[in-house]
Amino acid sequence: MNEAAGFLGTLARRIVRGLVRLYYPRFEVSNPERIPTSGPALFAANHPNSVLDPVVVGISVKRPVRFLAKAPLFKVPVFGSMLRALGMLPAYRESDDPTQVGKNTESLGAGADLLVKGEAFGIFPEGKTHDAPKVEMVRSGAARIAMQAVEQGAKGLKIVPLGINYEDKERFRTAVWVRVGEPIDADAWVRQHGGDTRHAMRALTRELERQLKELTVHFNEETWAGLLPDVERFFPPPADLVQSPASNVRLRKRIADAMNYFLATAKPRAERAAAEMAKHREALARLGLEMRSPLLNRSGLALFARMLWEPLWLLGLLIPALAGTLHHILPFTLVRLIAPRVQTPGRTTVSFARLGLSVPIYAVWYGFVWWWWSELRGYDPALVGAWLALMPFCGLLALGYWPRAIEAGSLWWHEIRLGLRRGELNALREERLALRKTLLEMGEEFAKTGPASAPTAPAAHAPAPPQSS
Repeated sequence: MNEAAGFLGTLARRIVRGLVRLYYPRFEVSNPERIPTSGPALFAANHPNSVLDPVVVGISVKRPVRFLAKAPLFKVPVFGSMLRALGMLPAYRESDDPTQVGKNTESLGAGADLLVKGEAFGIFPEGKTHDAPKVEMVRSGAARIAMQAVEQGAKGLKIVPLGINYEDKERFRTAVWVRVGEPIDADAWVRQHGGDTRHAMRALTRELERQLKELTVHFNEETWAGLLPDVERFFPPPADLVQSPASNVRLRKRIADAMNYFLATAKPRAERAAAEMAKHREALARLGLEMRSPLLNRSGLALFARMLWEPLWLLGLLIPALAGTLHHILPFTLVRLIAPRVQTPGRTTVSFARLGLSVPIYAVWYGFVWWWWSELRGYDPALVGAWLALMPFCGLLALGYWPRAIEAGSLWWHEIRLGLRRGELNALREERLALRKTLLEMGEEFAKTGPASAPTAPAAHAPAPPQSS
């Protein structure tokens, strides 16, 4: 790579990584000491978020990483040039063009060559990006690159599994939790398998799949992922996770591990608990309530303070949220109208489309506003500059303010109505208490007898709801 291309690649990486950190500000990496800071390294990660996943890997490992990207992307104007500047290599998938699949051998060979040179290479061994709440079947590409690199003389090669976990991958200002798995020494792995690289390759593929499932929020039975939002709302993050930037994602991992455990060891019991949860959720939905409703979790003065506090702080933030909304309503609407037309089906490219469109559209909008104000009589540069400096913060506030205000208003109204019907409220609280007891018992059992590698369940840290009165 010549000097100019290297400079452009470095600049492009810094800009793109900065934008992704803006989109996902709460970024946490577990076990970063496992990441090789130099020498050949093959990073193998799950692939839930399309083009942004390579950026997340790069931010996590803090070194340049070359990746395979599907070949059609290199034909996109401007974006294709950016991929080349970042050092990406084309991957030829049968689903894109069956006649080009043979070129994949060249791409994998190029990855092995980079490892021989002591560089870092990244790959998503599932072979595709997806929305499934699990790790799909891991293919042999990562293991093939590693074994080819060993055969070509790569020294000290480490294969490092990475689990990428998003709090809400399409939503702005949410969290990412990256878990670094146990590095695999390629030379030692080949020796462990008698020097047979083919046998070592098959075993390495199985090991990568095992580690990726352990590192991610993975459901052995995908249909059970639908219960996750209810359980998350039922229990707050436990005390040992509150200080974590990705506390909600960590909690989700604990819940998923517990679900997998009971589905494997006591499925009838898990199904009964799920039926109780569904019954309680339906009862709340009929009343316009949710699992997080303060009316079901507090009583007396604590309930009064909680119900009064939310409307007060919403009222206090109304003016800056309204200013941020009015200032950004046009570019926000444009992004939301255009993004669905350029993203692929599903949720895997939502955040990428919104981020890619927002940068130029908002930049043009801020420039237009400055120009328009400068044309007005009595133009005050200091006042306009102060307004434009404040608006990004007001805009960020507005993004979360209105959904929260609408939800809180509806919840507040339905809670008042239910609070006047004491008998029905007490019955719901009793039902909730019984359900909580069931989940607490399962959580404590999982903590004691579940897999040794699994974190303890969150239920044991959750506060009890108020007693019925």
